[in-house]
Amino acid sequence: MRQSIKITIPSYVNGFKCIGGDCEDSCCIGWDIDIDKLTYRKYFRTKDMNMKKEFVKHVYRNEDSQSDDVDYGRVRINESKYCPFLDDKKLCRIYSILGEDYLSNVCSSYPRVYNVLDGAYELSLFLSCPEAIRKLLASKEPISFIEEEMVLDKYIIHSCIDTSESRWNHSDVRQLKLLRQMSIEMIQDRKYLLSERLLRLGHELSIKGSTKSRPQNKSQVLDNPLFFQFDFFSKAIDSLHVTDEIDSPVFVSMTQKLQKGFKLKEKLPLAQKVPLYEKALCEAVEPFFIEKGYFLEHYLVNFMYQSHFPFTENQNILDGYVMLVVRYSFIRFYLSGMASSGVKIGDEDVVQLIQVFTKTIEHHKTFILDLLDKIKTSKYNPLEFAAALLKSH
Repeated sequence: MRQSIKITIPSYVNGFKCIGGDCEDSCCIGWDIDIDKLTYRKYFRTKDMNMKKEFVKHVYRNEDSQSDDVDYGRVRINESKYCPFLDDKKLCRIYSILGEDYLSNVCSSYPRVYNVLDGAYELSLFLSCPEAIRKLLASKEPISFIEEEMVLDKYIIHSCIDTSESRWNHSDVRQLKLLRQMSIEMIQDRKYLLSERLLRLGHELSIKGSTKSRPQNKSQVLDNPLFFQFDFFSKAIDSLHVTDEIDSPVFVSMTQKLQKGFKLKEKLPLAQKVPLYEKALCEAVEPFFIEKGYFLEHYLVNFMYQSHFPFTENQNILDGYVMLVVRYSFIRFYLSGMASSGVKIGDEDVVQLIQVFTKTIEHHKTFILDLLDKIKTSKYNPLEFAAALLKSH
């Protein structure tokens, strides 16, 4: 049902438009395609007999459905991970033959993310869409937030939180809006390098949170931070089983370049590998971000706004903060590995990496939470852990 609502959007969202078959990484390739109940029923009631035969062949009832409005049914993608309804120009035949009304809620709304916080609608874009990232990074100016009227038809509420509910009475979630606004403002404070902003943010959040959200573990001195980073992210990449389990050829290629650049497959001591990381980080990646520091600033701000930071993983403020630093540092590590293999880091490399990182890591069912569990099991002091990941020498 079409409705007109007031909605807050980041400034980069205005003017976004899907480029369809011209997109280098179609959203109809490489992952499950969900069909809501209403659209599912329309497919099997269509009077177009040719399309109906295809629906019978390629669309099935999802027995593990979590919501009738999202994944009541699912498209059976082919061996190459393509949606079977794509034509030879990578355009949707459902849309071209039956019209926009036959697109599912997911297909109609992606990459748009609709959230509701304390009754107010918010819109942002998933950065697994290449065109969304280009829009995000097109301006050097800090992202601003605009309230406007918008008519919505088919859409999915990604997250709905009412901080006044009694279940949040003894939770820091009560402070969500205040903490998120403060965090975004700190990340956009360009008087400091981005790594320094992240450090300052951690200390501020540790003060703002309740006692149970403050560091409980003893302070640790993590010697040789670059050794620590190298070991931590190398093991994280190993746990992804990229070659065997990741469908993105681009992410696989980037990982292979990183492995080559850092000699990860060679049986060498860390003392011979870490200098390769340090050299690439200091000579290629950091100089790039001195000029284009707003790239990762915009990435972080979009993530924080979209994911209800700092409650991105759970109700613990510092868990959300630590995983924000992990995301930032993981991207930096990947770029360093690519640079070490001979890639001259440019704008498109960052666009491509953020896109495949989001599609592979953020949309992965367990990776982020598994990584957080490993960090917590190691009983690191969260602020010391974050500081070790943020150092560059």
